[in-house]
Amino acid sequence: MDLLQVEAILENAAVNNEEVVNLSHRKITMFTSNFEKLEKVKKLMLNDNELLMPPSELVQLVWLEELVLDNNRLTMLPTGIGQLKSLHYLSVSHNPIGVLTPEVGQLEALTQLWLVECQLESLPPEIGKLRLLQKFSIRGNSILNLPTEVCNLESLKWMCLAENNLSDLPIEIELLHQLTYLNLNSNQFSKVPECVTALQGLTSLHMRRNNIVQVTDDIVLALSKLVKFDLRDNDVIEKPEHWKGLEYIIVGKTGLTDSPISQELITDSYSSVDEDSEEDSHGSEADSCEEDGNENKENNSDEKNCDTNTVEG
Repeated sequence: MDLLQVEAILENAAVNNEEVVNLSHRKITMFTSNFEKLEKVKKLMLNDNELLMPPSELVQLVWLEELVLDNNRLTMLPTGIGQLKSLHYLSVSHNPIGVLTPEVGQLEALTQLWLVECQLESLPPEIGKLRLLQKFSIRGNSILNLPTEVCNLESLKWMCLAENNLSDLPIEIELLHQLTYLNLNSNQFSKVPECVTALQGLTSLHMRRNNIVQVTDDIVLALSKLVKFDLRDNDVIEKPEHWKGLEYIIVGKTGLTDSPISQELITDSYSSVDEDSEEDSHGSEADSCEEDGNENKENNSDEKNCDTNTVEG
């Protein structure tokens, strides 16, 4: 789509005071200043384009509540993004961001933040200022340590830290009293962090594909309130006899090895659990309405529904 067509869509949206603007999947590389005319827009979808730089005019959209920038080529967020005081949903997944600006901590209304596969190696301490944040994913980055300030996210209910380089968690994580879902798959944990046992609201703990050799009975007892504790693809191959009645604990191997026999799924009573159901993906908020996984499907239905009033060319 050429620049003139994009500008026509923006002009039309401005004239009609549209609240939803969908410019996803357009192969867009840049914008002009027409963005600042979108005074009434609340939901803006720019995902699946070829943007190298975010439009600087974005920060003037003071009524913006949802911003989707997934699957572009962005290396930074727009300077001044902290001015978007109404923003409650931000997704910049699958962009080579590299470094997350501390300004993100100024997005005080944010309830969902998605930073999947953004080539991040760390998080700024300012992340802890997002006191209303409920869902947070940094899956598929290269983060070694979480800043202690993450433990200030007092409203957090759902957190995915999968596919990073974590080997421990801040002890203060026990302060996340509302956290019910924690995904630590594919990290470098050699044991279950003891601080996790203090999460009284936790019902689902995922630690697949780590380096866990054993889980003590004390840890199992402390996690007895869990509905699901997934330990597959660790070195805990079989449940001890006294675990046999604890069906919420899932162990075994699902991957392939040199042995042809291991191509079969070797697990306990949960062997039929679909790995895709553990993904943190919130799905595509754009016109395709596709999702990467099913975990969070019900809770995020509003973000995945295609809005019939979306402005399109």
